[in-house]
Order: sequence, then structure tokens, then C-alpha cells
Amino acid sequence: MVKKRVKRTKTTRKISRKLSSNKISKSSRNFDNTPINKIPVSLKIISILFYIVGVLAIAFGVFFVVAGFMAPSLMDSLGTPEEIVQKIAQTDPNIKISVDDISTIISMLPVLFAVAGVVLIALGILYVFIGRGLINRKQWAKVLAILFVALGIIRSIFAIFGGRILSGIIWLAIFIILEYYIAFDEKSKKFFK
Repeated sequence: MVKKRVKRTKTTRKISRKLSSNKISKSSRNFDNTPINKIPVSLKIISILFYIVGVLAIAFGVFFVVAGFMAPSLMDSLGTPEEIVQKIAQTDPNIKISVDDISTIISMLPVLFAVAGVVLIALGILYVFIGRGLINRKQWAKVLAILFVALGIIRSIFAIFGGRILSGIIWLAIFIILEYYIAFDEKSKKFFK
């Protein structure tokens, strides 16, 4: 049996060289067909952090919504508003609170918990979308990430002036590092162009 050798033309050789040099499989590509290994490591880490914060916010939001539904039964276990006022007066006689105030708090508690839960769930979903958008080179995700990290810097400064010096300094350092890698790092700038 004689094998015939097929003569390759120049164009088929060029195409086969291109295909062999680009050995990135479809499974190692991102949603917008960007090779995953071309994404800067700093942005991968920041994106994962946004995913983690988003999932935690969603979990706490669900907890708050459930707690909002359970708040009336939990408050009933503490007793009537009159009993609660008596317990507060026994604990600290300097605190002046009326039965009407306790009744108002009890009636507002489920709504406050539910609203806080819905806000946390919405922020969690937004954080997950920001994490995904950063990986997919979305400019809106970069802008929102810069904004949320800048808000974290401001919150850390308030924490330092509010007396939580050590934790404020630690969070301030973390947020400044994140801000640098999102907004000012050269690899990040090239990635989003």
C-alpha cells in the first residue's frame, strides 16, 4: 500500500500554523471569546471578590427577609410591650421609653427587616453582575467597581475617625489596593481597551 503525499499549498500551511499556534480550546475562553489566560490575575481576584461579596449579600438578604417574617413571633416571646418596658427599666432606670414606642418598634420591625433584606439581595445581584462584567471587559462594570471601592475607602475613613482605628486602617489599605488594580494598573487599562 502506497501512501500518497498531498501537496500543501502556501495558504493551507499558513492556516494550519495559525491553528496550531492558537491552541486555546473553547472551554478555556470567556463569555466574550477572550482567552481566560489573557485576563490579568488582579482582575480575576477582584472579580472573584465581587462574586463572594455578592453571594454573601444575597444570603444575608434572604436571612433578613425570613427574620422579618419571624420578627412578630420573636417579639411575642419577649412579652407584651408593658413587660418589655418594665424589663428595660429594671436593666437601666435612666432609659425612658414608653409602651407606645415599643409598640411602634414591634410593628415596624418586620417591614424594616424585609426592606433591608430586599436591598441586600439587590446589591448582591449587582455585585455578582459586576464580577461577571469585569471578566467580560464591560466598561460599566469597571466604573461601578471603581465607585463601590471608592465608597469603601470613604467608609474606612469614617471608621477610623469613628474610633475603629485598626479595622479602619486595614480596610482602607485593602480598598486602596483594590482601587489601584481596578483603575490605575497598566494591565487592567490594556484589558479594558
